[in-house]
Amino acid sequence: MTLMKRLVQTAGMAAGVIGVLGAVAPESSAGRAARRLARRLTRDVRYAAASTPGILYRLSGRHPDPDVSDDVLADRVRSAIGPLEKRLDLPRVHVMVEEHVAILHGDVPDDDDAGAIQHAVMRVSGVNGVVSHLHLGLISGDTRPSEGAGVASPHSDPWRGLVDTARQAGAEVSETEPAG
Repeated sequence: MTLMKRLVQTAGMAAGVIGVLGAVAPESSAGRAARRLARRLTRDVRYAAASTPGILYRLSGRHPDPDVSDDVLADRVRSAIGPLEKRLDLPRVHVMVEEHVAILHGDVPDDDDAGAIQHAVMRVSGVNGVVSHLHLGLISGDTRPSEGAGVASPHSDPWRGLVDTARQAGAEVSETEPAG
């Protein structure tokens, strides 16, 4: 732990020195580069410091306690499959746990995705079984989370009417509809 503390202190001092350079010459390209470097270094040091306990925990060969309540186990399962859902671009899988058996509900595109989810759930410490109610094939109303992210929503009729009225009155109008 002392080594990690020294690394954090050294990186903090380096970020400070770089920050001073950025403060001394704020408008120069060197100053802007120094501030960017200081922000990145600070972020990386924070990440490393926060990750260290978990890394040491895993390197020591320790495992989470398998004898926990079903609520805690359900949270562990959700945490385990969250990154997998994001990587596979899947709609959310709903998880319940009863007597250390995980019950999964949701829609997945194919058998491979369902198998990957079930495998990830079985690897969670404390799970004794998986009951899968995952439906294969997304129906027409279901979409992957990434679909629609880049599509602008159509303007509402009242918004278009307001924009048309403002333009007729000679006002310059933005094309973006306000949120809310």
